[in-house]
Amino acid sequence: MSYTDSYNRIAAQKRLKDYNILAFACKRAGKSRDEGRAYYSTGVLFDNLGKFKQAIEHYKKFLQVCKAIGDVHGEALAYNCVGVDYMKVGETEPQYYKDAIEYHTKHKEIADVAGKFLAHINLGIIYNAIGDHEKSSINH
Repeated sequence: MSYTDSYNRIAAQKRLKDYNILAFACKRAGKSRDEGRAYYSTGVLFDNLGKFKQAIEHYKKFLQVCKAIGDVHGEALAYNCVGVDYMKVGETEPQYYKDAIEYHTKHKEIADVAGKFLAHINLGIIYNAIGDHEKSSINH
């Protein structure tokens, strides 16, 4: 779905409100997994709107829930999402590349084989962007 036209942007704003209400309700009801899904979905919507810093905050909430319930796959997904968004923010504010490296490294440490592959690719991209070609080559 494209969020460039006003209709879809308005629909996305409505969905953001719905997910915030859902996350709150699930938290009160003790439905942690559903609460986490609402945070994740909110992060995806913010990504689609190009609001990466807001997406990061929701992915971090998703990460907290995944850690609390012992969902290692969700935790790995959260580390990747946060890392990717820090990469996007780092394109205009390079100080965020450090945070991207931190989250992709954490992703690499707990991920399955496919996740480790993805984490190495992302680390290679970041190191190339900051001019550390040796580390970029190692990760690629």
